[in-house]
Amino acid sequence: MRVRLLLLMAVLMISGTLAQSLETTLRGVGVAEAQARVEAALAAQGLKVARTLNLGGQVKNFKADFPDYLLLVLEPEEGTLAAVQENFMTAIILPPTVYLHAAQPGAVTVGTFDPDLMFGMLGVKNTKSRLLGAKLKAVIYSLGLPRRVAPAMMPDPRSGMMPVLLYQVEGGSAEELTLLIESELSSNGLNVLPAVKMGNVTGIHPCKSEWAYQMFMTQPAGGFAAPCRFFVMPVQGGVLVGAIEPMLMSIMPGVAQSQPTMSMLQEARRVMSQILEAVGGRPYRPGQ
Repeated sequence: MRVRLLLLMAVLMISGTLAQSLETTLRGVGVAEAQARVEAALAAQGLKVARTLNLGGQVKNFKADFPDYLLLVLEPEEGTLAAVQENFMTAIILPPTVYLHAAQPGAVTVGTFDPDLMFGMLGVKNTKSRLLGAKLKAVIYSLGLPRRVAPAMMPDPRSGMMPVLLYQVEGGSAEELTLLIESELSSNGLNVLPAVKMGNVTGIHPCKSEWAYQMFMTQPAGGFAAPCRFFVMPVQGGVLVGAIEPMLMSIMPGVAQSQPTMSMLQEARRVMSQILEAVGGRPYRPGQ
């Protein structure tokens, strides 16, 4: 997985198409009108919003200077289910999130993950998932001139970093581990949304205001991976539990240059790893 990730990112960097997120900016509109346009564009592609997280309102209780920021988490559909079946680690970005933020006066930026990179990075090739990717791109293109938020740096090949913090728990059930992880997340001060079923994979979506503030004040486009993604999947002899690797966000523009943001990502990684270990998880790599 690490070799595939680095090779793919190198090829895309050379071709100029590398990006974590694809976004566009609506000008002269407020967040409410922008949200209505986005939901109409999603509906035109047959995509539905499962829940809307008013991240801006939540974080403003912590820091008043945080901009208006919405996260629209989509309902799992055929492309999501097919992707998770092909590679369970796609649960770190699925179901897709569309973010809206008003970080610039008089404008609302709308974005989602770039399927060309993310599905390619995670080895997703099936037709249904590729169609989902095409729909996500069509939503952005229908709203305005698209742009790709390209990384400012490449990950260190010597780091061995995977896109997922992955652990295996011997015995137990997926239902039991889901409840345990949710309890640990709450104990660590994260707000936990209702779990999402994607076939045999359960997605858990927590959020912490302090982390969101630091990340999105530095790089608002990071919303493609928010809320923070954990997942649980039954396997023979036990359960795999995992979460998105926070340090992946460090390659986004401006993040590595911000010491407070890097410190936050390191803290998030430490807390997330501790949570997965607290439920009995042992580090695991695919093929192990």
